[in-house]
Amino acid sequence: MALYSSPAIAALSVTPLFMLTGLELSLYPGALGFSTLIVLVVWAINIGLYTLAGSKNWRYSVSGLICVLLAVGFIHAIFKPLPGWRFGSWSAGAHLHLIIFLSVDMVIIILQDLTVVREKKAAMEIENAQLRLRNAEAMNLQLMQQVQPHFLFNSLSTLKSLIGISPEQASEYLVRLSGFLRASLASHTARIVRVAEELELCSDYLEMQRMRFGKALDFSIGVPAEVRESGYLPVFSLQLLIENAIKHNILTPARPLSVSVVYRDGWIAVSNNLQRKQSGVESAGMGLANLRERYRGLSGDEVRIEETGDSFSVYIKVLAHEHSDH
Repeated sequence: MALYSSPAIAALSVTPLFMLTGLELSLYPGALGFSTLIVLVVWAINIGLYTLAGSKNWRYSVSGLICVLLAVGFIHAIFKPLPGWRFGSWSAGAHLHLIIFLSVDMVIIILQDLTVVREKKAAMEIENAQLRLRNAEAMNLQLMQQVQPHFLFNSLSTLKSLIGISPEQASEYLVRLSGFLRASLASHTARIVRVAEELELCSDYLEMQRMRFGKALDFSIGVPAEVRESGYLPVFSLQLLIENAIKHNILTPARPLSVSVVYRDGWIAVSNNLQRKQSGVESAGMGLANLRERYRGLSGDEVRIEETGDSFSVYIKVLAHEHSDH
């Protein structure tokens, strides 16, 4: 703030002098450069006072007193060589210099306080975002603890049914279930994971659901290899969106549900054909609201939702690195 405001303040203080006193314009560049240096000195004084006193009001008086002394010294040095000039005389615009010094000091104090307020506000916003993120993570953990027993019960019931019908398919289902639970435990305390890890989790989950629902569920995953390895996502973000699609839509062989996971210009979209259940599970929106809060804390991005008459899509941003922190 001091560096880029000093030339502007110097120009505003020097220009009236040239307009009122009729000085030669050839002197203007030198006067502007010298005035910029003076303004930087006043900035340094006020920054030093704030460092020592913080927001205490007495620093305003001290700053004004120092500027008066600087102005008197400046006037004495400039006008004393003039014939017939005395320190007590206010001729030759000496009073204007004093007014300009005090005005510059007031402008700098105002800019400094505005900058401090802005920085404090930014710090509070970051702190609030961190609090929201911690709250969202706590909610996420609570949701996981609520979902896991229900999910495990359904999975064991499906496994029991498959053992009697198709032992080979039951064996594959068990492998998928083992991989899903292992990934769940490994990511239990993580905030974000690589896209590849999240997609592996989703793949296991979708394969298990396809074994459960048969031809009533179809899915596809289209994410480039470089995005899988270089990008990051909040843990269980895609899995949550896929689970919501299965949970809130009709799945029958006559009306199959089609789920796709596609990468588009820095975003991953989870889309499904829209065929909402008319009754049954009522959505409270907790999972999606939780995901929104996690994204606000991690990257500041919003979760985009697009709905048409026959499709529903949720877009989430691929994070650039594993330490993403808005």
